[in-house]
Formats: sequence, C-alpha cells, structure tokens
Amino acid sequence: MRNLQIIGNVPQARKENNFGEYAEEAVIIEEQPKVKKENPHFLEANTLEVTMQHLKEDCITPVFAKDNELTIPHPAFIDTVYDAANTFFSGESIDKPDIRVSHIIKGRIPEAIHKPANQLLESDKTIYYERCAFIIQIPTIYETVNGNKLTLTIGGVRAYNHTNLYSKKGAERFKVFIGFTCKVCTNLCVSTDGFLSCLEVTNTKRFISSSIGNVSELPTCKTSTLNANT
Repeated sequence: MRNLQIIGNVPQARKENNFGEYAEEAVIIEEQPKVKKENPHFLEANTLEVTMQHLKEDCITPVFAKDNELTIPHPAFIDTVYDAANTFFSGESIDKPDIRVSHIIKGRIPEAIHKPANQLLESDKTIYYERCAFIIQIPTIYETVNGNKLTLTIGGVRAYNHTNLYSKKGAERFKVFIGFTCKVCTNLCVSTDGFLSCLEVTNTKRFISSSIGNVSELPTCKTSTLNANT
C-alpha cells in the first residue's frame, strides 16, 4: 500500500494585472442645450410651435353646428398650399412648413362628461387650435439686399373665429401670401413685399388657382399690410 501524502494549502503569489499603462483619461462630453431656431417671419407672441403630425393625430376638426359638415382642417390648408408650391416651383428645393398655433380650444369625449377636471386622462381630452399660421421657404430662390440673403417665402394664416361655426356650412376665410420679406401672426396680421390674397372658400381646390397661381404678380406687387379688421 502506498503512502498517501497530503499537501496543505500552499500560498501562491497573487498576480495583478496593471492596466494603468493602457488606460487613458476619460473625456466628459456635456450635452449642449439646443438653441431654439427662431423664424423671423413669425410674430410669435403667445403662439406655440407644432408639427403637422400633432395637428393630424392629436387634434379634432370643428364642424358647422347646424349640419355637422366638416370645416377645412388646418393640415388640409397647409398641405394644399405646400402641394401647390411644389407644383408651381417644380425642381426647386422647398422646405417643410414651419407651423405656429394659438388659442387652444379644449373639450372632452362623451364618456368623460361626468369626470372632475382633475381626474381627466389624456385620452379623455380633445383639443384643437382656433388659429394657425405657417411658413414655407424656398431656399433656392432668393435675393440679396445690402448683403442680406432673402429667401422666397410662401405662407398662410386662418382663424376659426372668423367663421360662423353655429350655422350651416359656408365659406371659410384664409389668407395666403408670398414674398421675400414677410411677417405673419395668428391674429391675421400679414405684411409682405409680394402677393397677398384673402380667400373665402368652401374647399381646398380653390387654393391652387386663387393663391399660388397669382405668383406671377410678385415682381410688380408693393408691400401690403392687412390686419384683422380687413
């Protein structure tokens, strides 16, 4: 029988890896706050910048009370002018619309009629905006005045308070403009060195022929200013 030799725990040298020679000092990258890009064509005041997606997905469309006929939604107004611009200025670079709204109108769905206001869920609420203005810039068409680059701008503005929503469906009021120096706010004040049209229409088909189709008048137009009382 062989002798059994028991070997105790033999301490072993601890091997340490020195990774310090490979390490580099960490560089802390701080996220810079986004600087809001102001659009000089808007008189912003109490307006809110929104996206087309928000208008289409989160907002309801008002109707005429006596016959429940739809009004022309803000997105339809904007899309029609944008499509007309793309048709008329085919081949040019056309920016997406910048949109600002004001005077939010709040409501609630029928299932939430009896809920206290502080218990309403987001899904219980409805909203739409009484006033909406937008700007579409065409950066490939511009003029330089005293060293300043002025881009051709198309825009529009409308306000539901200028339409009698308590009657049957009738004409709705819109303003469409085009020029190199434009200012607009949601109370329907517009200033432009180009063309300005005040339209009363019952559908979007007239926008193309009545507004953008008149862009040929641009070179001979003088500065025009309209206010909410016109």
